[in-house]
Amino acid sequence: MSMENRITTLEEVSQFLIAALRRSNDAMRRYHAGAVRRDEAMRQATEAIDRQAESVRRVEESVQQLRATLRLIEEDHRVAAEALDRHDEILQALQAFVPLTQAEVVRLDSRIDQIEGE
Repeated sequence: MSMENRITTLEEVSQFLIAALRRSNDAMRRYHAGAVRRDEAMRQATEAIDRQAESVRRVEESVQQLRATLRLIEEDHRVAAEALDRHDEILQALQAFVPLTQAEVVRLDSRIDQIEGE
């Protein structure tokens, strides 16, 4: 092989390597751009997960508050039911005195009539 052929072959190999390096460089740039997009997507996904976790925490807190409120309502209901039971007992006790009171009114009315008649 002559020197000229060797130089031509070396130039062709050099051009081939330069073209390959350029394609490799372009591929690396695309890879880097993709990595940047992936990192941004991961950052956004992480933020979304954090927001969801905060929302879940707030919902759980609301559930705990609702449970506490329910316990208070149940306690109020129990106290009100007990008060109503006592009220009913008192009312029944008072109703037991109605016939006695009526009898006393009749007796006093008779006594007043007797005094006025004298």
